[in-house]
Amino acid sequence: MLIELLNKPVGFFLLVMTIILVTPLLSERVKLPGIIGIIIGGILIGPHGFGLMEAGDRIEFLSTIGLVYLMFSAGLEVDINQFLRVRGRALVFGVITFIFPQLMGMGLGYILGLDFLGMILLGSAFASHTLIAFPILTKLGVTRNEAIAVTTGATVLTDIGAFVILAIVLGARTGGISAGYFVQLIISLTIFALAIVFGLPRLGKFVFKRISGRAVEFQFVIVTLFISAFVAELIGVHEVVGAFLAGLAINATLPRHSPVTGHVLFIGESFFIPVFILYSGLITDPLTFLKSPQTIIVAIGVTIVAYVSKFIAAWITARIYKYTKSEFWTVYGLSHAQAAVTIPTLVIGLETGLFDSTLFNAAILMILLTSITSPLLVQRFAPDLKTAEADEDVLPLFGRILVPVADLKQSAGLVSLASLLAHSSKGRVLAVSVANDTGLDRDSNFSLHKELLGRVPELLNDPETEIELIPRLASSHAQGILQTAHEQNASLILMGWRGKRTLRESMLGSVLDEVIWGSDTPVMIGKLSLPLNGMKRIVFVIPPKTVPPIILRRMLETNLTLAKALNVPLEIIADNAYLQIAETFLLAIESDHPVKIEALAEQLKPENLVHESTSSFIILPGFGSRKRVADTLGHIPEQLAKTFDGNLAVLHFDR
Repeated sequence: MLIELLNKPVGFFLLVMTIILVTPLLSERVKLPGIIGIIIGGILIGPHGFGLMEAGDRIEFLSTIGLVYLMFSAGLEVDINQFLRVRGRALVFGVITFIFPQLMGMGLGYILGLDFLGMILLGSAFASHTLIAFPILTKLGVTRNEAIAVTTGATVLTDIGAFVILAIVLGARTGGISAGYFVQLIISLTIFALAIVFGLPRLGKFVFKRISGRAVEFQFVIVTLFISAFVAELIGVHEVVGAFLAGLAINATLPRHSPVTGHVLFIGESFFIPVFILYSGLITDPLTFLKSPQTIIVAIGVTIVAYVSKFIAAWITARIYKYTKSEFWTVYGLSHAQAAVTIPTLVIGLETGLFDSTLFNAAILMILLTSITSPLLVQRFAPDLKTAEADEDVLPLFGRILVPVADLKQSAGLVSLASLLAHSSKGRVLAVSVANDTGLDRDSNFSLHKELLGRVPELLNDPETEIELIPRLASSHAQGILQTAHEQNASLILMGWRGKRTLRESMLGSVLDEVIWGSDTPVMIGKLSLPLNGMKRIVFVIPPKTVPPIILRRMLETNLTLAKALNVPLEIIADNAYLQIAETFLLAIESDHPVKIEALAEQLKPENLVHESTSSFIILPGFGSRKRVADTLGHIPEQLAKTFDGNLAVLHFDR
C-alpha cells in the first residue's frame, strides 16, 4: 500500500524532495559532501535498496532535465573572457583526458575478449566525464579559477568525442556508417556552435532591450536553453553539448549577478540537478560485485582504468601548465566522475550485445565509486583554489551604495544597477525614502514612505542582494539624502536624472544640485531609459581637462568595474592628454576584461556621440566644484540627454 502511494504523483514528489532535503544534511553531519548523501539516498530507496521507487520514466525524465541544467550551469559559471583565453588549454586537456581513457579502455576490452566495436565503445565510456561535483565549486565560489575553466571546457570536448564514437559504433553495427555522415555531423555541429555562441547573445540583447519583467526574462532563458539542447539532439550529439553552449551564450548576454540567471540556477541547483544525482544512485546496484568472482575481477579492472587513466591525464596537464597541488587534485576530482555519457553508452552496449551483464554491472559499480570519490576530492582541495576575482582589490566605491527611492517605477533601473555594482564588491544597497518632517501630514507621509520602501525588495526580486531599507524624516529631500549618506557611511550616492532642466532648476536640477555640491561622497546620476540587460557596451567619454590625472585612475577603475558588473566591454574615448595614463593603468591591472581605447578626435559636442547605439551606456566624468564642472562639461550632459535615447550617467568625484 505504501509503495503504491509513493509511486503516485504526490507521494513520488514527496519522496524525491525528502531525499533531496534530508540526505545532504545527514551527509554533511559526518563531514561528507551533500552530493554523496543524495547518491546513497537514491541507492536506499531504489530497486536495489528498499524498493520504494522504480527507475522509471518519471524520474528518468526529471534526471535528464537535471543533467541539462548541470551542464548549463557549468557554462553559465564560466568566466567568458578567461574561457576564451584558456580555450587552447581546454583543447589540450580535452584531448589528453579523452585519449588516455579511450586507449586504456580499449586495452581492457581486448583483455576481456570483446570484439573491435565493443573495445571502441568501452573506451568511449571511460573517455568522457560528468561534472557531478560542480555544485560544490559553485558553493565555494571558485568556479572562475583557470583550472576549473579548462576542465569545464574539456568536458564538452570529451562528451562530443564520446557521442561521435557512439554514433560510429552504432552506424557500423547496423551497416549505415558513411563518410558523408561524418561530414554532415561536423558541418552541423560547427554551424550550431557558432549560432549559439555568437548568435544567441545578439538575440538576447535584442530581446532584453525590448522586454521587461523578471518572469518574461526567466522564460526566455529557459526556452533558449532547451531549444539549444533540443537542436543538439537533432544534429546527432547529446543534449548536454547544447546546454553547455547555451550557458556560455547566456553568460555573455546577461550581467554576471543578474537576478534572472540567479533564478534559473536556483531552480536547477535546488531541484533538477539533485534529482539527476539521485537517479545516479537509483540505478546503481552496490552489491552486484558479490554475484560472482568474475564480476569482482571485471569490476577491479574497470575501476582501475577509470581512476588511473583520468589521473594520468590530469597529472600531465597539471605539469604542462604548472598548476598547484590543489588545482591538480581538484581537476582530477572533477574529471574522473562517470555518469552522464557513460550510463547511456553502457545501456546501448548491453542492448546491442557488445557488452554482457557482467561488464555492465561492473561498470555501474565504477560509476558509483567515482560519483562518491569525485565530490570528496573536490570538497577537500577546492577551498584552497584562488580565482582572479579573489585576487582583485575590492572597490570601496561600491561597498555601500545609497539609492534614494521616490517612485518605484522610476527607481527600478537605479536599484537594479546598484544591486549589480554592490555584488561586484560584496557590498550593500542602502535604499532611502525621505519624507518631509514639517506639516500636519508628517506621520501619514512617513508611513507612506515606509510602505514604499517595503516594496523595494519585491521590485529587485533578488534574495542574494544585501539591501537595507531606511525611511527618513528631513526638512528637504536633499538634506535627508545627505544626512543619511553621512550617518550610514555611504561610499556612493546613485540618483535618477531626468536629463533636462526647467527655468527654476540649475544644470542638474535643484535636488541633484544640493546633493552633488553638498556631499563629499561620490555621486552618480543616471538617466536609465532602457533595461540594463540590453546594454552591449560601456562608453566612458573623457573630454579635455575634466579630471586631474590623479583622479583618472579611480574613474577608470570605477568604469571597468561597472563594465564587468554588466558583463559588457568597456570603450574609452579620451582626450589625447589622458590616453597614456589610461593605457598605463590598464596594463598595470592586467585585466582579462575587453577594453578598447581611442582618442577623442575633436572637442566633445553632443552631436559627436549621437551615432552611438542605444545599446551603449555612456558615462561622463565630473570633478570638483560647480564652477569647475560648468567650465569643463558645460551643458553637454543635458544636451546629450536630449539627443541620445540610450542610458546616460554622470560620475562626479568631489576630490
